[in-house]
Amino acid sequence: SGIKTMQLNDQKAGMQGLDKEMINKIIFEASKGTPYFTFQEKRQKSIDSKVTEMNLTLERATAQERKTSLEKMTKLASMFEIERDLSHSIVHIDMDAFYAAVEMEDDPSLREKPMAVGTSSMLSTSKYLARKFGVR
Repeated sequence: SGIKTMQLNDQKAGMQGLDKEMINKIIFEASKGTPYFTFQEKRQKSIDSKVTEMNLTLERATAQERKTSLEKMTKLASMFEIERDLSHSIVHIDMDAFYAAVEMEDDPSLREKPMAVGTSSMLSTSKYLARKFGVR
């Protein structure tokens, strides 16, 4: 079990096929009692409360309210589609691989090993090979 916001996201590239239950247990046990754990507990309670409130609002909505909301959102989506500007491109470059590449350039023996880059308190990136072991 544990706190959902702290659980392994196995949808990230290189994370498929891991023993999610075991990794979540390790994360839970290693984090228990830390300020981060306490923060995530509060955060999870807040998220759960908001979800419950939204579900109640949805349950209480009449058929007419749902229909009106759907019409409003459909109109809004159409407006956004009309106003959309495709004359520009936005490029997002994920620099995580860069940090790993720098380390492998400095030490070529790392190329074939599970490896992560960061400090003892925070990882910047991990190679897919390391992700197979649950490193994230």
